[in-house]
Amino acid sequence: MDPKPAARLWNRSFTLLWQGQLISSIGKNAFAITALLWLKDATGSGTLSGLLTGLAMLPMVVLGPVAGVFVDRVNRGRMIAWTDVAGGLLVSAAAALFFWVPGQRELLLAAVFMVSLGTGLLDTFSQPSIQAAIPDLVPREKLEAANGLNMSGLHAAFLVAQAAGGILYRLLGAPLLVAANAVAYLWAGFSELGIKTPDRRKAPEPGARPLQRFASELAEGARYVWRHRGLRTLLAVFTALNFFVTPLLALMAFFVQDYVHLGPEWLGYLMACYGAGGLIGFALAGALPVRGRGREALLAAATIGQSATIPLMLLLPSAPFQVALFLAAGLMGGLVNVHVITLLQTAAPPELRGRVQSLATTVSAGVMPVGMALAGILFDLTGGNFRLVIGVPGLAMLLVSAAALVSRHYRSFLAETPSQAGFAAAPSAPTADLPAAADPQPASDPPSTPPSSAPSSAPG
Repeated sequence: MDPKPAARLWNRSFTLLWQGQLISSIGKNAFAITALLWLKDATGSGTLSGLLTGLAMLPMVVLGPVAGVFVDRVNRGRMIAWTDVAGGLLVSAAAALFFWVPGQRELLLAAVFMVSLGTGLLDTFSQPSIQAAIPDLVPREKLEAANGLNMSGLHAAFLVAQAAGGILYRLLGAPLLVAANAVAYLWAGFSELGIKTPDRRKAPEPGARPLQRFASELAEGARYVWRHRGLRTLLAVFTALNFFVTPLLALMAFFVQDYVHLGPEWLGYLMACYGAGGLIGFALAGALPVRGRGREALLAAATIGQSATIPLMLLLPSAPFQVALFLAAGLMGGLVNVHVITLLQTAAPPELRGRVQSLATTVSAGVMPVGMALAGILFDLTGGNFRLVIGVPGLAMLLVSAAALVSRHYRSFLAETPSQAGFAAAPSAPTADLPAAADPQPASDPPSTPPSSAPSSAPG
């Protein structure tokens, strides 16, 4: 039996989800810091450090749409809980190796890489489950507040781990920190078993083979996104923004020290400013939800404003201006992220939310590794020309943010007016269970992708 709709925001299921994600996220981010520091001490290899970071993102990019099909087939609360339990067991195995065979560097190296890949794979299933489940856990009028609280918890976990990870690594060492991450995962997973979400199982079509059915469901999600003009435009816009912001993300250390001429400690200060701005933005979006044309105006202004901060960072290289710009970029990014997540959640009916969330994350975030790689190459080829490698993409972000407003479907989608946001004409072939318009009542590390260390927006 499906649970009854929640009557308040801080109900039992949402509280269990929020605390579980906060605790597991602290563990995940602490492990990421621990792994990088241990890897540097054990190997001194920058190549391995870069490979480890990219490996965690790989499953989301490659398997995101596939995971969305499973998310729409199962009980999402159970998916969230059991992926955290599985993560806890995986990290426990790595912790055991750190304690039992501390001198086996190659074995420990393999364990660290397997944990990064394995937890990245689990996140590929758990993150769209979380975004798709939240509308089932809270009242519709509290959806922005719920998204703001969820993102604030993730952001706070990131900042706490960044601030304390290095100190704890020196005080406790890698084995104890890896074990603590395992405990955090297991606590989160077993407590999240109390989350009550509706079952989404569908009876298989008569005569349909499993692979044929899977392919049909995968295509159904992609077809839904493609036919929804407003949603399709939003994904195109945020994919472009994520691609153009990557030069700043990839070259932040160079920008701070070689362009702004500040010490290396300022990299942390400016990241903290962006993080603090993000927390303020999440809180404002949750506490002061806007709808209709007010939401359209807010998102248009915040997207354009956040894009404008990058050219301004190049034009105003003094420390006070950088602090103000990173704080402003974080605040506007927080506002954008909460509202775009809510739009993604309300754009699709409940049985399609997982596929829409996964596809949005894959499309919008999948371009970032490519953009980062290209930015590094261009930076070297141009002799460190910041205005060209960072400034031109920043101006492109500004242009994309403004030009998108020409589309009436995009504007209507931001305003949550689905009858105007519209779908393309139905194809000649029949489409199973595809609604004719977006349901305004009901989905990605930003858009609910994890918070970036510099201005960015990423739906999903």
